[in-house]
This record gives sequence, structure tokens and C-alpha cells, in this order.
Amino acid sequence: MGRDELLSHVAERAGLPGEEEAERTVRTVLGILCGRLTWPSLQSLAEDLPASLAESLRGVTPNQDFDLAELHARVARRANLGLGFAVEHTAVVCQAVAEALSPAALHRLREALPESMGALFTLPAPAERFEHIHLDPSHHTLAEGRPGSQHPLSESRPERAHTGSVVRADNPHADTKLSSAGGLTQEREQETLAAGRPGSSRPLSEAD
Repeated sequence: MGRDELLSHVAERAGLPGEEEAERTVRTVLGILCGRLTWPSLQSLAEDLPASLAESLRGVTPNQDFDLAELHARVARRANLGLGFAVEHTAVVCQAVAEALSPAALHRLREALPESMGALFTLPAPAERFEHIHLDPSHHTLAEGRPGSQHPLSESRPERAHTGSVVRADNPHADTKLSSAGGLTQEREQETLAAGRPGSSRPLSEAD
């Protein structure tokens, strides 16, 4: 990744107005963070960065001792930012630098820093890949069915159904639907309690 692409990424991800502001942010973060490196590690990093950004590391004093919280505090003071923006800008710069470095240089840099700072130089997760499903309308069974079937249910052929199938009936389940049911056998023959009349041939008094 070249200088322009790196700065473009930083400007976009940090919400900065342009590359000039992005370059100032990159120089600030790297200038502070690289003070945590040894001199050999600092030189190795400079060799892998775009030339214009590597120049900003020449005045860095190596072998300093500070933690992640102090790193963010120093970025906030030098860039005149709130602490929240300093944390965000630091993370954006480190991720963009991680993308710009070779795998070997990135590994050396992470090994040279405390774990909490090395973790800032993490490559973004790859974008998810979506598999395109080919719809084949030649499949006709329910197990193989796909949108666009050549034989939808609305065009099914009842004559191919087995005898007694509801598909072949004009009014499926007619006997059990309230709108068309003729009632149970007792109802049709008027032998229910509701249809009973006085003078039954089998009165309750003669029940066995």
C-alpha cells in the first residue's frame, strides 16, 4: 500500500476532511508510539513505510517506557483532541499501517511492542463471501423444488392422484366442515337427544 492509499484509508475511517489532516494524524500517532521501540526495530519499521512517512520517525527518541493509556493521553495532548477521539484515531492509524506493511515487518513490529500496543496493528477481518445459488426449474419434486417450478400446485393434475385423494374431490373434507357437513349418523336419522320426542319406544323407565 502506497502513501496516498494509506492516507485515504485513514481520512475515511477517522472522518477527517482530507489527506493533509490524515498525514498529520499518522505522523502524530507514529511519532509517539514508535518511541516505545528499540532503535533497530524503529529502523526496520522506517524501511517498510512510504518514504514521506518514514521521515517523520527520524526525530523519535527510542526506548521510552509508557503504557497504552499514556499513549492515548500523549496523542490527545499533541493533536489537541479529546481522549475518545485520540483512542479512535490511534486505532485507525495503526490498522492502516498494518495493512501497508509487509507480513514480516508487521510481525517484527508487533513482537517489538507490548502486547496491548501490538494488538492495535491488527489486519481487518476479510469481508464475508456470499455463495450464489443457481435456481434450476427442471427439478420437480418437493425435495428438489426451487422457485419457478414448471408444475405449481395451482396447475396440478388431480386425475393423477390416487382414488379417494382430497385432490380429486370437489369439496374436500365436506363431511367435517360446518358449512357443508350433513351431521353424524345419529343426526341424519334424528336419533339424538335434541331430536327426541315423547313416547319413545324405549323409555328410560324400561332401560336395562
